[in-house]
Amino acid sequence: MATTARSATSGPAATAPASVLVARVGRVVRQRLEQALAPSGLHQRQLVALSYLREHGATPQQTLAEQLCMDASSLVCLLNQLEDLGLIARRRDRADRRRGIVELSSRGDRTLSDIDERLQRIDDEILADLRPDERRVLQGLLARLTAAEPRWVMTVADRG
Repeated sequence: MATTARSATSGPAATAPASVLVARVGRVVRQRLEQALAPSGLHQRQLVALSYLREHGATPQQTLAEQLCMDASSLVCLLNQLEDLGLIARRRDRADRRRGIVELSSRGDRTLSDIDERLQRIDDEILADLRPDERRVLQGLLARLTAAEPRWVMTVADRG
């Protein structure tokens, strides 16, 4: 009986719903991410906040809460931790003293650069079976889903 190699696009995984496939990959990615963050003492939610600040610059605290889908009190706890570590700075908006502005500190930027190297190694391991052009396509698709996240997170929350 001859055996044939299964292609990457055949078999049970090829017919599974995208949400199931994403969950399977997500479980592994999350474990690797936690390992990569361990030396810095950070957690995933903190990394997401720092990454947002690096990408968007100084941000009103309320905007940050909305973008991270966090309530104000949870965000304050997260920001307190990051500020205690010297990774962010908070100040008042000169135009509206009631509004807090959060920004990445130079130490936060250096910490993210160190983490970026570890994350690149995770990407290289997990995406090893993809060609460079496929990696770019996947990156673009995930970026589109991330951009749509506030819309579909709200939709799910509204149903709950």
